[in-house]
Amino acid sequence: MASKILKKTKYNAIAGYLKFVITSLMVFALSPLLVHFLGAYSFGVWKTIQKILTFASITDGRATQALKWVIANDETNTNEIIKQQAVGSAVKVWFLFLPIMLLTIVLLVWNLPFFINELETSMYGSVYTVGLILGANFLINPLLAIPDAVLVGTNNGYKSISIQTIGVILSNFLMVFVCYLGYGIIGLASVVILITLVNGLFVFYICKKNITWLGIQKPSKEQLKRFFGFSFWVLCWSFIQKLILATEIVLIGYLMNPTIVTNYIFTAYLMQLAISAAILAGSSITPALGRIIGANDIEKAKILVKTAREIILCISLFFAGIILILNKSLVDLWMGSTYFLGEYVNLLIVLIMVQFVLGRFEGQVQDLSLNIKKKVLAGAGFSVLSIVLGVFCYYTFNESLEGLLLGVFVGRFLLNISFSAMVNRMLNLKAFFRQYIYVFMFISVVFYISQFMIEISNWFSFGLISFAVVGILFLFCFKMFLSKKSQNKILQLALNKN
Repeated sequence: MASKILKKTKYNAIAGYLKFVITSLMVFALSPLLVHFLGAYSFGVWKTIQKILTFASITDGRATQALKWVIANDETNTNEIIKQQAVGSAVKVWFLFLPIMLLTIVLLVWNLPFFINELETSMYGSVYTVGLILGANFLINPLLAIPDAVLVGTNNGYKSISIQTIGVILSNFLMVFVCYLGYGIIGLASVVILITLVNGLFVFYICKKNITWLGIQKPSKEQLKRFFGFSFWVLCWSFIQKLILATEIVLIGYLMNPTIVTNYIFTAYLMQLAISAAILAGSSITPALGRIIGANDIEKAKILVKTAREIILCISLFFAGIILILNKSLVDLWMGSTYFLGEYVNLLIVLIMVQFVLGRFEGQVQDLSLNIKKKVLAGAGFSVLSIVLGVFCYYTFNESLEGLLLGVFVGRFLLNISFSAMVNRMLNLKAFFRQYIYVFMFISVVFYISQFMIEISNWFSFGLISFAVVGILFLFCFKMFLSKKSQNKILQLALNKN
C-alpha cells in the first residue's frame, strides 16, 4: 500500500512539473505571435482584464478545496455514500455561493473600463464582452472542477493534470489562430471558456472511469458543516493572495496604460517562472511538514523548516542571478528591445520576486497551524500598504514605474518579516535575519556584474552564455546558501533511483 501511494505521489509530482515546463514553453513560443496579431495595446488590455476578474474566483465558497480535503481524509473509508455526500456538499456550496459570485462578476465587469487607464472608447464594447465571457467561465469552473478535486483527493491527480496539460497546448494554439483570423480579445475569451468546458468533460470521463463510487447524494448537516469549515478567514486569505499576485499589473493598468502592462509582462516573464518553480518546491515540502506538526514532533518540524528555508532561499537567489544577468538579452532577442523596461525595473522585479517567494513559503508553513486569522489580518494590512506605497512612490518619483515597484517592494518586505515572525513563534525558532543579508549582498554583487554583460546578438551565443551562467550560479548558490547537511540530503534524493 505504501509503495502504491509513493508511486502515485511521484506520478503527481512528475505530471505537475511537466505541465509547468510545457506551459512555460508555450507562453514563451506563442506570446510574441499574440502580440503581433493583437498589438501591444490590446494584449495589455487582455492581461489586465484577466487579472482583475481573478478576484471573482474567491467568492465560489472554495468548495473544490474542501472536497479534496474531505475525500483525502476519507480515502480509507469504504462507505461510498459518505463520499457521494461530500460531492453533493460541494455542489450545494457552489449553488449557495452562486448569487454572491454573480454579483461580484457583474460589479467587476461593469467597472472594467474604469480600471484600465487610457482605454480607447472604441474598446469599451470588446472589454465588456470579454468580461462577460470570462465571468461566465468563473461561474461554471467550480462545478466543472469537482471531478478534478475527486481525482486529487484519491491521489490520482496526475490523470487530470495530463488532461489539463493537453488543454494548455490546445488553448495556446487556438488563441494564436483566432487572433490570426482577427477575432481579437473576444476570440481569446471564447477559447478560454471552450477549453474549460472540454477539459471539464474529459476529466469527468476519466474520473467516472477510475472512481467506481463517483456519484451525488444529498449531504448531511455534518457534511455541510465540514465544508463551511473553510471559514471566513480562508475566503479572506484567498482574496489577499489574488491581490498580492495581481498588484503590479492592476496598478500599472490603472496608473499608466495597457502598453506598459504588455512590456512589464515580458520583462517579468522569468520572474513568473521563478515564482512557479519556488512554489512547486514549497508545496512539495509542506505536506511532510504538516504530518510532522500533526504528530506534535516540534524538533523534527524545526529541522525541516530550517532546511526548507535554505532551499527556498537558494532557489530564489539562483533565479535572481539569472534574471539580473540574462533577462535583458532574453527580452531583446525574444520580443525586441522596446519590451525591456530597463535595468532598474529589472532589479526591482528581482527584489519583489525574492520577497514574494520567501514570504509565500512562510505563509504556507503558517497555514499548518490551522489558525490563520493573524496571517490574514497581517496579509491584508501589508497588501493594502503595498498598494498605497506603490501609488505614493509612483507620484513621488515623477510618475515612474520604478517608483511604483519600489513602493510595492517595501510593502512586500514588511509582509515577509511579519510571516517569518509568525512561523518563528509557532515553532519557537530563532529569527533568520541572515537571509536578508545574503539577499542584499548577493543581489548587489550580481547587479554590479550584470552591468558589464556584453550585448548578445543571436540565439546561439545566448544559449552558450546562458549555459555557463546557469551552471556557475547553480554551483555558487548550492555551495554558499545550503548547509552541508542540506547539500547531502538533496544529493541523496537526486541519486536515489527508487
